[in-house]
Amino acid sequence: MTIGFSLALTLGAGLHADSGPTILKQRCALAWGKIEVFVAHQVEWDLTRVKAWQQQTGWSIQYAGNFEWPYRLRLEGTRQFSYGDMHQHRLQARWGYGDARQHKIQAHWTYGEKPVNKVRHRISYSGLNEHRKSIRLPYWITEAVVARHQLDYTITDVNPAQSRLTVGWSLLDDLRFQAVVNTPELVWNGRTIRILQATLSCDEDSPVWMVQIEIAELPDFATMAITDSLTLTLGLETFALVIDGKTLTRQENAEQHYQITAVSPLALLDAPFSGTTRFYHAEAISASVAIEILIGPIDWQLPDWTIPAGRLLLDGVTPLAGARTIVAAIGGLVESRPDGSVVCRRRHPVSVPDYDTATVPHSLFDSEVISSRAQIAPANGFDRVTIANEESGGSSASDRIEFVVNAEDSHQGLVRAYLGTIRTVLLTHTGHPDTVIMELGPTVRTETETVEFIDGRASSKCPVTTITSALWQHSDLGMVAANQQSLSVDNAGYSLLKLTYTTTSLNWKVSLITDEEVQFVLVDV
Repeated sequence: MTIGFSLALTLGAGLHADSGPTILKQRCALAWGKIEVFVAHQVEWDLTRVKAWQQQTGWSIQYAGNFEWPYRLRLEGTRQFSYGDMHQHRLQARWGYGDARQHKIQAHWTYGEKPVNKVRHRISYSGLNEHRKSIRLPYWITEAVVARHQLDYTITDVNPAQSRLTVGWSLLDDLRFQAVVNTPELVWNGRTIRILQATLSCDEDSPVWMVQIEIAELPDFATMAITDSLTLTLGLETFALVIDGKTLTRQENAEQHYQITAVSPLALLDAPFSGTTRFYHAEAISASVAIEILIGPIDWQLPDWTIPAGRLLLDGVTPLAGARTIVAAIGGLVESRPDGSVVCRRRHPVSVPDYDTATVPHSLFDSEVISSRAQIAPANGFDRVTIANEESGGSSASDRIEFVVNAEDSHQGLVRAYLGTIRTVLLTHTGHPDTVIMELGPTVRTETETVEFIDGRASSKCPVTTITSALWQHSDLGMVAANQQSLSVDNAGYSLLKLTYTTTSLNWKVSLITDEEVQFVLVDV
């Protein structure tokens, strides 16, 4: 509203006449600084009339009708009026932190100036006009929460703002939420040991849990011994472990770190705690019984099959390595539970064709995901089909021919053929017509050689039919599996192996009096 008249009023500074619109200027000193409020007030009548004073007085009573304070409370201001009697008026305050009830300010004005008017304002955190605060946590609460509400302004009375914190899981009474006190607790020999931190892990192919624990006190660290049993509680799980290593780190004399490493008790059946052995069973035996003989009681969750008589031979392996070899034959894993018990389970509980109809045991939504990473890119070797003819697709190994010259007569020798697939073949040649070929048929012989394992892989000179003896030199990498000439072990590593095995070949005796090279060819019948 803009109305011009010849009057200018200055509150607390007198009255004088002037031309132009009237501007009321009030200087308000607040506790947090100084601001200036400009209010334009214009009336329709003339200055000489007394009604102007009455109208001005009525407007003064309604002054300060609306103040907006963003988040401050302590209101200390000075208002000076030369004339008029200010009666009780209402002040509506709007707070950025919620809707507060209207509060009243009673001001008694006399003729003259009045000292600073102080206001004490109490805003409760509950009640009819309560302030509500929503605290949303991305995941569960791991320790006690103390909330303190502190206003930017000064409260004149010793009355800290009382707050009531209601967390979502108790308010909603939802069983999906639960309070967890995630304080690690280590118990050794019936004593609770104070620790600084603990890191627990278990990979898919690892049969044991592994943990690194930093001990707080040197006496506790010194009294612990290798293979001592202990329990570690993390969250809602308690893990049974044995100590397998201790590390003392010192940087000068002021900073020392005491760290122990521990594993599941099943690790005591593997190197370096257990030696290698030779396990042979002449009679037919079920796989689960063979595993129990090696590592003790187990929870068998795999199809139980019978190992034929005389086929179970494990040479130079630890009990755990032998058990893992048998379980891996059916695509399973040996795994330790947190309480130390052992389970033999499938590597993949649900086969790929059954994914659409399988029951989902756990569902994780976006609110439960702490971090994620998605990469969209083609991957080599997935969803790829190779179509080949019968000859190349029938076997992954090709035929191989070798010639062994007769030590007594260089014009005679032996041709050996190692077939990738068992079938009927003939040996022909493209050389001199006087070449003589005499078939000897399949021949089984024994070979002994030292093979070199690099990253768990090696190759033999001839295709392996049966391994009769395997002797590791120094580093034992476990049981050896053979596929034609390819040798492999479960544990990737480097070592030398003295291997004795049988091999099968088709033999032909050949001879040619003339000194000439001859090409031999295998032909399918």
